[in-house]
Amino acid sequence: MITIRIATPDDASAILALLAEIMQLHGVKPPARERLTAVVRAVLDRSAREVEAASLCDHSILVAEQQGTIVGMCALLFSLSTWSAAPVCEIQDLVVTTPHRRNDIGRGLLETAERLARQRGCSRLFLLAESWNLGAHAFYRRLGLAEKTCLYFERSLESPPPADAEADAG
Repeated sequence: MITIRIATPDDASAILALLAEIMQLHGVKPPARERLTAVVRAVLDRSAREVEAASLCDHSILVAEQQGTIVGMCALLFSLSTWSAAPVCEIQDLVVTTPHRRNDIGRGLLETAERLARQRGCSRLFLLAESWNLGAHAFYRRLGLAEKTCLYFERSLESPPPADAEADAG
């Protein structure tokens, strides 16, 4: 039997292992271990204190546990959207260990995330998926999520801005 619950600080090591697995699958270089550990612990410490539902910005992590072993996780970011003029829930990470996939664990995590989002008065639940991850696309469609088309732009803020950006700011 799978139990889905809010993660606690005791789950940090298992969550870090799941994040390492999904980053490897996506070909992403993980952040420094110490930094990622600090972020995960900060989120879990905050979740453990049961942050008030009216918070404008809050993180939670759900875990799926089978016989005492964490086999999946879903990281949630609750925020207030100016686009919707209402709270929204972003699924930042959803991962199930490879041997436990295709056993409805991901479905359970996503359904629990939706239930929590509804309890918090969120107007929508959304996530991003890599364009090449066709299996994930099919999974989300099967669960009733509608595909939206947009381009995602990003700039790393861990390095100095490009010279032309500084010139424009002046």
